Amino acid sequence: MARSARSVSLVVGQVSGAAGLVDAIIDRIAEGALADGDRLPSTRSLAALTGLSRGTVVRAFDELAAAGFVESAHGSGTTVSAGAGLAARAGARTRGHTDPAGQQAPEPRRGRSPRDLRPGIPDATLVDQRAWRAAMRAAGTQGLAGLNPWEEPSPALRHALAGHLRRRRGVAAADPLLFDSSRSAIAALCAAFTAASRPADPAASPASGTGRPPVVFHMEDPGYRGARLMAREQGLEVRLHPAEPGGLDAARLGEERAIVFTTPAHQFPLGYRMSVDRRVALVEWARRTGSLVIEDDYDGEFRYGVAPLPALATLPGAADHVAYVGTSSKSVAPDLRVAWCLSPAALRRGVERWLVVHRRGPSSLPAEALAAFIGSGAMDRHLARAARVYADRRSRLVAALARECPDLEVTGVEAGLHLCVVLPGYDDDEVVRSLEERGWRTRSLGAQAEGHVVPGLVLSYSRLSGRDAAEFAAELRRVLDRLAPADT
Repeated sequence: MARSARSVSLVVGQVSGAAGLVDAIIDRIAEGALADGDRLPSTRSLAALTGLSRGTVVRAFDELAAAGFVESAHGSGTTVSAGAGLAARAGARTRGHTDPAGQQAPEPRRGRSPRDLRPGIPDATLVDQRAWRAAMRAAGTQGLAGLNPWEEPSPALRHALAGHLRRRRGVAAADPLLFDSSRSAIAALCAAFTAASRPADPAASPASGTGRPPVVFHMEDPGYRGARLMAREQGLEVRLHPAEPGGLDAARLGEERAIVFTTPAHQFPLGYRMSVDRRVALVEWARRTGSLVIEDDYDGEFRYGVAPLPALATLPGAADHVAYVGTSSKSVAPDLRVAWCLSPAALRRGVERWLVVHRRGPSSLPAEALAAFIGSGAMDRHLARAARVYADRRSRLVAALARECPDLEVTGVEAGLHLCVVLPGYDDDEVVRSLEERGWRTRSLGAQAEGHVVPGLVLSYSRLSGRDAAEFAAELRRVLDRLAPADT
């Protein structure tokens, strides 16, 4: 015991804090001054020797024990663990250290290039960083509660979202369920509706058992591929309908009980807005047939020069048949991985059960931070500022395209963060490849469809400056001039 005490006391006067004491002890183990099985001084003795507080020494011992360098037994003190010397000499430590000289530190995280026009990512630099850091500090001061986010989701965020949806989208008395993504919310709704559609006694139904026909999932084409994927993973029969400027026509849906997926505020990807009469007709169809409409309001926060149209969930008769899905991915940043769902009452228990089984709720820290961000008023200020910036960037891109490519049809300019350029007669995959060779990343419109293919480009303007908009439009014109239309 005396040997261990002397070995430690030789170095403790040269360190400060728990981290320094931890490193000093591991160094002595690596040098052989402390061997496996040696007993360390008590925390009280070591505190007296070093001038550190006893609490600091206890934290150092806890860190060493957690890393396996020492072990403590009641009544026997703390000893160096078997194998600790070998591990220390091999370079094992309890935490990371500064990179050796000559090695570069990791690059800081950077957003997408302004020349990456693929849709789906907003400009996170528009977020007031001071307000966001304040929200993160507010979330961090609460500490860890030890709760499962899929079973006990953030009451603060649910309350904040209820007010946000009332102010921004006219949804009253909202009680949102929280998810890690809109895809998870769609999957949960599909699973809950399918389970609710099964007869209570399968033997009493001729369509029971393995011969039971799958639930039908209607959606527009081209459309959101994530929704198609989630529906098929749930075993649903996906039926595709051509996307139209006025939105999905309920007359196409038949009279069977089914699920409809729609993005009425800004159809993805073509950008059409569903007209009021078709919104009313879709809700009436769902009520008449006992169906479910999933309204994905993925970028409904942003509108340009047009009056806001009501969310489907706010229409008369919608409460029992429309599920509203939203996300922070477009309004703030996808890094948060926070989404929400307003489920019809009859499906709520099924959706909650899916959340518990699949554990797809958001992490607590970003959820609490988003709650603080909304509650402080920073979210409303951010959305107002972002809408002005996006409107200007959209206008510059539209003007540049009209100047350089006046014969091309541009759709979806009234809302959201992206627009489409229709390219009849062209191979849009070839156009995408040619633009990428010249430093521009875009997305093929045809790749978003299965049966109703519309060749073109899906272009985000969320990070596009006026100068880049002009350069892109000119480059697109040069590419199209070089590429012969596919039908010639």
